[in-house]
Amino acid sequence: MSERKRIYRDADGLRRTMIWDDEDPSKLVVQTEQVLDEVLASVERDREIMSHGVNKLLARLPIEVYERAVHEQWGEDDWARYLNSSEAAPFRIWRGMV
Repeated sequence: MSERKRIYRDADGLRRTMIWDDEDPSKLVVQTEQVLDEVLASVERDREIMSHGVNKLLARLPIEVYERAVHEQWGEDDWARYLNSSEAAPFRIWRGMV
């Protein structure tokens, strides 16, 4: 196997790596890694700030979730299911049901 990797972005807490096999050039994988420390800290901060008032920020999600939603073509029901799940809980700012 001649799998190869190339990092093409590594900035602002986000790293993207292309992975491909020279023997099967029709397949390309993009691996995305994100440092979530700042995202999770901002969620905690905003839970405090936005707990009072009429405007509510629902969540601040990692790029991986957005990319999965685009790839799987999520609709409104898919988003609601995800946002109400335990997987989304660490990223939720407003804790009501969607």
